[in-house]
Amino acid sequence: MKVIAGEVLEKGSISIKSDNNQHDYILRVLDINDLSAVMNLQSRLIDIMEQKELYVPITEEEMVQLFEGAGEALGLYIDNKLYAACSLLSQVPYESNMARELNFSEEELFRVAQLELSLVDPDLRGHKLQYRMAGILANRVRNKAEIRYLFTTVSPHNYPSIETVTSMGLYIAKLSKMYFDWDRYVVYRDFINPVQLDTANTVIVANTSFEEQQELLKNDYRGYSQFKDQDGIKIMYARKL
Repeated sequence: MKVIAGEVLEKGSISIKSDNNQHDYILRVLDINDLSAVMNLQSRLIDIMEQKELYVPITEEEMVQLFEGAGEALGLYIDNKLYAACSLLSQVPYESNMARELNFSEEELFRVAQLELSLVDPDLRGHKLQYRMAGILANRVRNKAEIRYLFTTVSPHNYPSIETVTSMGLYIAKLSKMYFDWDRYVVYRDFINPVQLDTANTVIVANTSFEEQQELLKNDYRGYSQFKDQDGIKIMYARKL
């Protein structure tokens, strides 16, 4: 994968909720010149979040490192305004490498990429931009010979993000306390040797049933899908074959 700053990946039109009209957009690779737009979008979204614990902000320093070669970020612009952004680290620092949660070897840690930033303006909700942009980044990074694993972390209470990562083939492998002692799913995908699951014998668990999920995970089950019913979010688990 060759990262080209400003590379346009997609052009088209998209509807905005605030006016119900179609607008031309550009989806492109972001660079250091987009730093303030990314940070402003993140600030706007955090301000309106009802559950701020669902999102761990990225720092300006981390974005600069990414733009300087540690990864790649995509952004969707409409009329020179950034409406969505997504980023991936392909050079993951040891201290923040999520594969350590699964006791990966030192050698394997160097083969990890991590999805980091995911921001979508409420005006563009419903277009599955989180899934589309994360999918593009995942497909681009898997072409790098040294990358084998894709990791990220999501809150058990963040249904759209759980749906996004499982749709991309990532499995829930651990339920941990992370960041500010928040509950987080550690999810990952092995590009070379994907996990095979016995989905014919699925176990369905409420997202808030942490003890039951911990027990399943200890017994080689993985969370692979989800749905909502009148009682809330349900996670679907199956044992590794």
